Amino acid sequence: MKSPVIDIKRLREGMLSEFNIASLEQKNIIGEDVSGSEIEELRAEQCVFEKVVFDKVEIKEGRVVGCIFAKCSFVGALLKDFLIEQSEFKSSWMQGIQMPNVIFRDCYFKSCKLNVANFRYSKFKDCVFDSCVLQEADFLGVDLINVDFLDCDLRESQFSQAKLKKVSLKSSQIENICLEKESFGEVTVDTAQAIYLASLLGLKIED
Repeated sequence: MKSPVIDIKRLREGMLSEFNIASLEQKNIIGEDVSGSEIEELRAEQCVFEKVVFDKVEIKEGRVVGCIFAKCSFVGALLKDFLIEQSEFKSSWMQGIQMPNVIFRDCYFKSCKLNVANFRYSKFKDCVFDSCVLQEADFLGVDLINVDFLDCDLRESQFSQAKLKKVSLKSSQIENICLEKESFGEVTVDTAQAIYLASLLGLKIED
């Protein structure tokens, strides 16, 4: 995963209302609340969003490249037709976020609350979820390629019809996860997870 390359010295600080939200570049947005807004288009490149509240926002289209979202809130937000690339989400509240049919490339999620998040039919490539809560998250029909779940809570998450290739679940909690045999391309698990998944998938282990 490639980290965002942002020249902090060149960032211009301000509020979203001061800028053209359809063309944000090298901006530093801090502490703004745009909850409940309807936004036609969001395009951001090499921007930092810190403590920005996007709760229950609906964004109809977007492209985010090389951005950092730190301690932001997206609770109940709806983001449609998005491409998110080489971006980081850190210590953010994203419970119940709706992000169907979104393309994620080179993204890093660290210590984010993603309970009941909806990622249906999205595509993840070269992404990392690190110490995130993903209880009851919906990955129905999602394509995951080279994705690591590190110390995450994936209990009761839904991976039906998903395609997993070079995916690591090691060290994550996976009790009551919904997975199908057909979903496995190349999945790495630890010993305890292997035993649990074997029983879940009806596999018999014999020595």
